[in-house]
Amino acid sequence: MKNATPRVDRIVVFGAGALGSVLGGRLAREVPVLLVGRETHVEAIRSGGLKLEGLSNRTVPLGDRLRAVTHLDPEVAPLRSGDAVFLTVKAMQVAELGGELSDNAPEGGRLPLLTFQNGTGFERDIEHAAGGRFDVLHCVSHAGATFVEPGRVEDWGGELLLPEAPPCPRVAELLRAADFKARCLPDLEVWRWKKIAFNCALNALSALLEVRNKETITPEWRPFRRAVLSEARAAAAAEGVALPPVEELLDEFEGRARASNNVNSMWQDVQRGKRTEIDYLNGAVARITAEHGGAAPVNAALAKWIPRIGAAANAEQARAMRDGALAELRTLAKDA
Repeated sequence: MKNATPRVDRIVVFGAGALGSVLGGRLAREVPVLLVGRETHVEAIRSGGLKLEGLSNRTVPLGDRLRAVTHLDPEVAPLRSGDAVFLTVKAMQVAELGGELSDNAPEGGRLPLLTFQNGTGFERDIEHAAGGRFDVLHCVSHAGATFVEPGRVEDWGGELLLPEAPPCPRVAELLRAADFKARCLPDLEVWRWKKIAFNCALNALSALLEVRNKETITPEWRPFRRAVLSEARAAAAAEGVALPPVEELLDEFEGRARASNNVNSMWQDVQRGKRTEIDYLNGAVARITAEHGGAAPVNAALAKWIPRIGAAANAEQARAMRDGALAELRTLAKDA
């Protein structure tokens, strides 16, 4: 007899920024949700509810279906049996988690930890944060979300891809009921690397051009997209993951990007002078390729320029750097 599908009594969103808030806000219609986020965001939600703009265009009030806290606490906000935890912090924040998750896991049994980070290079940090008390389940998000201000995010919909391991089929049912596209797939590592490749081709260019995702899809930048995807495909192959041919990747990527209306987080982080996920995306492709004796010059250039622009002393200096970066990328893509 097959085991019954594990129950999911509550979704705990750890790292409720843009994506986490959209996921939690929508899912609160179907199942109780606990958001764990930054103090300013949590306080804004407590005072005025969670404002979901874009496709949702509604405010989700606090109540039995939605709670918001700044940290896990065994007395006030404990994890419990029946929870499914969504980890939606950014890749570079995973190493900062320490024992906040594992120290708050309930005694006996293991909770599912569904991870939604972009890129690669953080996987050991997640295992460390889980502390052997969670089942780590890497997922892929193609959902569009933009953090506007504390308490307010834009929701542009999209698709979530989950592994077939329990309780993911039940989580996918809840996501579909909340009007997301959601699938459980057996070959998720291929899809995870496709997402890495797509982010490499999209996020940094959006930040350099200062446009929304879909506005990067112009004929001028098609050679660039092809070069970035080709390098990412080679890095995936070096890691033992076979991606589709480059032209197939390119067509799929452009189709997804044309439907993506959001402002991605890398552009927002560059604008705010914050650290970006570039080291786990383009930087990771360049690093993995170099470790196997190759080169990924287009991805390496992006990994070089984005931190410099984010650290620029003023807008004029940032603009000059953007111009230099775009000129170099045109040349590299043409020669690829």
